[in-house]
Amino acid sequence: NEGLLLSSGINAEYGGHYAGLWSTLSEQPDKKWGIAELAEAAGCRERWVREWVAVLSSARVLILDEDMMVSCDKEIVETLLPSSEVLHFFLALEMFVDKEPKVAACFKKDGPLGVGYDDFPTFQAWMSGWSHCRNVNQNFPVGYMKMVGDGLHEALERGIRVLEPGCGLGTHVKDVAKKYPNSSFVCFDIDSATIAENRVKFEELGITNVTFEVGDFCNMKPEWANSFDYLMIFDCMHDLPHPELAMKGLRGVLKDNGLVTMLDIYASSDMYKQTRDPLSAMEYNFSLHHCMSVSLACGGSGLGSCWGVELAMKMLGEAGWDETELRVIDDKIPGHAVFVMTKGSGLQL
Repeated sequence: NEGLLLSSGINAEYGGHYAGLWSTLSEQPDKKWGIAELAEAAGCRERWVREWVAVLSSARVLILDEDMMVSCDKEIVETLLPSSEVLHFFLALEMFVDKEPKVAACFKKDGPLGVGYDDFPTFQAWMSGWSHCRNVNQNFPVGYMKMVGDGLHEALERGIRVLEPGCGLGTHVKDVAKKYPNSSFVCFDIDSATIAENRVKFEELGITNVTFEVGDFCNMKPEWANSFDYLMIFDCMHDLPHPELAMKGLRGVLKDNGLVTMLDIYASSDMYKQTRDPLSAMEYNFSLHHCMSVSLACGGSGLGSCWGVELAMKMLGEAGWDETELRVIDDKIPGHAVFVMTKGSGLQL
């Protein structure tokens, strides 16, 4: 099977990232390189580059002609540069390679339910890098807030109270808090070590309008009831053990007039339809090893990263969000959908 054989080059693809070979190729995208010439330009040893070229020309990623000159399609090179979200998905394989026996055990009826969060100590760092990459490409946060509309950008400039559940290493709130200093932010994550790290980091950065707390979606603090103007959620709802309970809790912490945005993977809930897109293999593979797995390990539903827009809209409706309060932006951020929920009159200007 050609597809099976070609996939064997993935490790070499992110090896080329660490060696700086893709960046070197991108500097002269139409050039045909001699192997020694490419190695010299990238500051690499020729023997190692030659073997790397052999792997990826066999996998049809690089083009090697009979004169031993190497080239690569410009679009492929761009996909493997540090600014590419696709590259970051490839780099995630590093988290999974030693987990395969544990993952395989979960397939068996008498095996564990899933591989849990504690088995992925580098996940927060990977997630932060991936989010940063996407944010740079999308002019975050201003571009994001203006895309959402409903007066969100203007309200943040004026000053509102914001909650970010599942904040991770604070990648999103760092940029938002710096851009909108008149607003105040409360962020929580279930990972206590990450919260402790965030407190130290933000103090060093001099960002004073952000508070970090340990917490989880399904147990919002009673004192948070009806106290936030805006909730911003990024790439975490599908990981939760009980997303249906989390969705119900969102309304309770919003003021009578407020807004929620939930960014997640754009996919169809129809698996057959979604698998017609070859890029879905990356998303399903990530879900198999992490998103679905960590949810099931906690006794959860195991939605997975490709739970899909249709199911998300259905679950939000079941959580109490009327269809007149719901909309989805699915054509602005590649590979992502933004679900927008409005309570009452939304953010009043």
